[in-house]
Amino acid sequence: MVTAMLIFGGTALHYFSLALTIGILFGIYSSVLVMAPLVRWLGVKREDLVKSVKDRKEEVVV
Repeated sequence: MVTAMLIFGGTALHYFSLALTIGILFGIYSSVLVMAPLVRWLGVKREDLVKSVKDRKEEVVV
């Protein structure tokens, strides 16, 4: 949506949508390329974040 505003918004929305686009790109950069290696360095594994199938079946039964 923001890129559509950037392309088709005209002069009135150009700088506003440019600022939003830059903010979104930096947010993606910090989430993916900065935080992911930091979480790996801290030792967090996928198993710590996702419940196993066995645990989910026990929740349904209870």
